[in-house]
Amino acid sequence: MKIKLSPRLEVIAGCVAGVESMADIGTDHGYLPVYLVENELVARAIASDTNQQPLKKAQKIISEQQLEKQIETRLGSGLSVLKPGEVDAVVMAGMGGLLIRDLLEAQPDMARQKKKLVLQPMNNQAVLRRYLEAAGFRIIREELAREGDRVYQVLVAEPGKMVFTNPLEYELGFEFHAHKHPLLGALIDRKIFLEQQIVLNTRGKTTAVAAKQWQESSLFIEKLNEVKRCLLN
Repeated sequence: MKIKLSPRLEVIAGCVAGVESMADIGTDHGYLPVYLVENELVARAIASDTNQQPLKKAQKIISEQQLEKQIETRLGSGLSVLKPGEVDAVVMAGMGGLLIRDLLEAQPDMARQKKKLVLQPMNNQAVLRRYLEAAGFRIIREELAREGDRVYQVLVAEPGKMVFTNPLEYELGFEFHAHKHPLLGALIDRKIFLEQQIVLNTRGKTTAVAAKQWQESSLFIEKLNEVKRCLLN
């Protein structure tokens, strides 16, 4: 029985498809590489994780699908598990934006050798985009996936140069105004909701930190609402 992916992983798989080989860093159960190989979207894959327990689960699924010859599992952190030129694409998904940045920064030469980086930060998306811009990567594609009330951002990057011209691009995506994704409105709504929680939690508090947070979140909500109005026109 073939693996069925969640909407988030399905979008990520679509971003990976088309290369010969890939590595899934922080693979967890290994669903993504198994799906890609059994559907012939890639020929070979490496599934890695820092913890032995999820790697054992991945090994079990790989064995059940009889894909041991095409998918190798490795225990280790980030890009350190890879050899130069070993894979064409690297996926880092389901982890924080700060961690993804740190893993790329720890092995910058290895990161730049890849034809494609498929990154799905759970948070701190703006921090990750700022890093990619400064570190010599360019975002060539951005996708969104929705599961329940959450909207996930997927970034596809390669070595190159890009310059953000609108500060909101760090939060909403590179050239979000040019590529009006069908889920962009839902992403904006989600961000407005999260910022509203900060406004509610900091309203009336007298500390300098709380006052700064209230002001920044209030201003950000105004900007997001402005973008949303433009999208509807």
